[in-house]
Amino acid sequence: MISGSLRSGNNLILCYAKMRTMAGNPLFGLIIFLLLLFGVFIAGCSDESPSAGTAIPTPVSPVAKYREGDIIGTASTSESSSLYFILKYDAAADQYTRALIEKNPDGTWGYRPSDRTDTIRREVAERMYPVRVGHVAVSAVPVGIQSSLSESTQIPSGNAPVITKISPVSASRDTAMSMTITGANFRDGATVRLVQPGSAPLTATSVSVSDTGITCFFDLSGKSTGAYNLIVTNPDGQSDSRQNIFTIGEALPIITGVNPVTGELGKRVPVAIFGQNFRNSLKVSFTKGTIVLVCTNPISQESSKISCNLDLNTVQGASSGEWTVTVLNVDDQTKGTWPKKFVVTNATSGSS
Repeated sequence: MISGSLRSGNNLILCYAKMRTMAGNPLFGLIIFLLLLFGVFIAGCSDESPSAGTAIPTPVSPVAKYREGDIIGTASTSESSSLYFILKYDAAADQYTRALIEKNPDGTWGYRPSDRTDTIRREVAERMYPVRVGHVAVSAVPVGIQSSLSESTQIPSGNAPVITKISPVSASRDTAMSMTITGANFRDGATVRLVQPGSAPLTATSVSVSDTGITCFFDLSGKSTGAYNLIVTNPDGQSDSRQNIFTIGEALPIITGVNPVTGELGKRVPVAIFGQNFRNSLKVSFTKGTIVLVCTNPISQESSKISCNLDLNTVQGASSGEWTVTVLNVDDQTKGTWPKKFVVTNATSGSS
């Protein structure tokens, strides 16, 4: 701006000299010169460019650890036959879309047991599944059909199975259970599996199939607690699944016997309770209506026997009649009830 003003000033000096010569009046020429100089100065100031503002840093976008086709897991689950794999990453939502992938009989990845997908936040997925176990081309992973190199390609026939509900939706660890599956398009020879990603699938036995229902049995011995996906696959390879539809929990306490089975009102009775799955921290209750008597000093012996003392004093609320016996494992809040009743007898009559 300053250099431009100087050039304009030089031009004005020449202009002033010419005007002075033309006007013949020095004072008049000086006034004109000063007015022109003031105008040039104002014009020069107006030509200044506004100073640049402080630059606003561009937010750094999160960097996704995984890409489309990555099979993810943990160090301990890298040999599992069923894991999650990434279908895509949405940078705007910062989340992955994932699906289950399973190994073919020849040990290669793989095929999808169903077309079910879900989304998971990027940071959660990368924290839960820190290991890239493998990689596949998503377009090469079939849905519902095992692409084994050692088996001929299966041709779907009819409609794919549809799971609408199951019963029960949970069971205790280390038990055997019967499951009923309701839906449509089930075919003879269908297989039923419970899958927890990172663990070996659990296959049902004694499977009985109709078009709209399946009954089967699962042995939950030694299985991990937590949520499981259910997968039904017809003989033609078509399948359906429901994610996190079934839960395996801690084994419930089971009461098989109580000794003695009766106690006299007003007395303090040593009681032994027999069964299984009793924990170290537990509570034994005798209940009649809204009255609860808690057995004192319960001691669990090898998870199959409990010893405790029952106070049948009327001050505690005890009365003659039938009482329900319940064992509660305090740590996991699992509960078991004796199918029979404990009887409190009247001290005077000796009858209930």
